[in-house]
Amino acid sequence: MKVVAEAPWSWFLFEDGAERFLDVLIEHGAVSFSATVRLNEDQVAAYALEGERFLNALASDVRNAALMRQWKQAPLPSGWSERSVDAVREWKER
Repeated sequence: MKVVAEAPWSWFLFEDGAERFLDVLIEHGAVSFSATVRLNEDQVAAYALEGERFLNALASDVRNAALMRQWKQAPLPSGWSERSVDAVREWKER
């Protein structure tokens, strides 16, 4: 797993084999957490076409859904937490 793009204090785009995951920072008052989306084929195609503009819009949609309590986290790959932290650490050290 590796980070392939970032909008600081907003989101990270992870690549894990052929899969892409957008990890979005959600902040509300003193509480913050992340919501992660596994990109489907249409979303991967939109990212390829529109780049970070698409990811910013998707992150905004995810953030709004989470703040409205309409977000349900889909299952993530085994070891996601540890692997994503390691990937961010490597990304920051580059």
